[in-house]
Amino acid sequence: MHRSRVVVEPPDSRGLRQVRVGGEAVGAAWSPHDLRKVLVHEGFPDDVDLKDRALISWREAGSDSWPDRPSKRRTTAGLMMMGLAGSAAFFIAIGSEDAFGALTFASQVSGFFLFLAGVGQLLAACAVLDFWGKRTMRYSGLLVLVCVFVALLVNSMLVILWSQKMEFTPWAFSYVPLMVWSFWVMWIVLREKAWRGAPLPRQVTAGVLATALLAGGNFAYSAAYQPYATKPQITLSAKFGKPQLDPREPVIYIPVTFDLHNTGKVSVTVLGSVFWVRGRASKSETGKDGLDGARKDAESFEDSELYAASPKWHLIMTGLISPPGDWFDPGTGQAEEAVVQVPKGADYESLEVSGEVTLIRKDRGKVDDSFLTPRLSWVKGETDIFECPPKKCGDYVLYVGKLTHNNNIINVTRRDRYVFEARSLGEGASTFEVIAPLNSRGKVSYDYERDETYGLETIPSGAAVIPFAAVLKSVA
Repeated sequence: MHRSRVVVEPPDSRGLRQVRVGGEAVGAAWSPHDLRKVLVHEGFPDDVDLKDRALISWREAGSDSWPDRPSKRRTTAGLMMMGLAGSAAFFIAIGSEDAFGALTFASQVSGFFLFLAGVGQLLAACAVLDFWGKRTMRYSGLLVLVCVFVALLVNSMLVILWSQKMEFTPWAFSYVPLMVWSFWVMWIVLREKAWRGAPLPRQVTAGVLATALLAGGNFAYSAAYQPYATKPQITLSAKFGKPQLDPREPVIYIPVTFDLHNTGKVSVTVLGSVFWVRGRASKSETGKDGLDGARKDAESFEDSELYAASPKWHLIMTGLISPPGDWFDPGTGQAEEAVVQVPKGADYESLEVSGEVTLIRKDRGKVDDSFLTPRLSWVKGETDIFECPPKKCGDYVLYVGKLTHNNNIINVTRRDRYVFEARSLGEGASTFEVIAPLNSRGKVSYDYERDETYGLETIPSGAAVIPFAAVLKSVA
């Protein structure tokens, strides 16, 4: 018969009692039945007398003290596992988007850390079984503590970012409850001193803190510092080419060229562009009245001239420099050409060409492919989202696309943003670009985003002017 001395330690906070045989820890028991199983495993007979004080020594609590509450313990473990599994799914979902698809290295690093945090949450969910069981694994408690701490940090950060705008987003139904859950679980694991039994807990905790700070620093760098520290550098120029006279008709063909180049270090996406070719006409003046019309000229931003009345500009041609949705990486560009037709007998003093391109930084957001499809104001229903009827705004072409932020953490803490680009047609040809959410009626909201937030910028070409007399002379 096995006669080694058995020692049953007092119950811990969960009601589990450690068992030692001959001074060596051999297991733990929740109940007398559980204790008997441990002893049988160690070679004691099936009918071992648990009240034999010569065989079993009960420390601090007797043989009738078994305070385990299995329903409460299992419910707590279940809620912890559910929260860790939910955090894992959430972190992996939003982290993988950046880890494998972000346009900047910093955002990829942040996404990778978040993805790893999600994997850690899955491991911790498995470790909960041991932590709320007999704790046979040395690291189960520390793993649960560390991963709950990470969940608390990440979910709190998401709630803080969301609270800045307090916008409705379905994702908030994930991280707001998870933050509350994180505080509850953190209180439990601290109360249970989950780090006990694990070697070097301070070093492990310091490593987790360093990783969390690194991930937070990468997020701050990619979301705030980098976009404002590095500015896009885009050049746009316009010029006239050599005129040619039609051999059959009294028409002069004048080529115009637009050069667009990205000379900086930031990739950009074209939201809208337009160019204008105008002809200037004015009546001659004797000059005897001096510059009496200077006030009127100043009001219309015109030069004051002694021998010419206030000029009139006639739009001869307008069009696109680059199609909406086109993009330019650093060091790339394009030359767009068009040919202007002007009658040889036109009563112009000069011709002028100019243009502009509106761009957005690619590292601030990506516009989806729906932006490439134009919507025509004169086709019923196509531009209702813009709330600008043709009777009021005239004919225009509208481009609408959903904007996805380059950092997915921002996507899950903000409601959807859309890019709107409207190009009006006719004599008043111009473009209008805004980034805004949709209002409660599903129309574009007037709560426009600031241009600086997304690096929205309009680049003018400057004006190239050529005397019409010089054009006539070159084709004579």
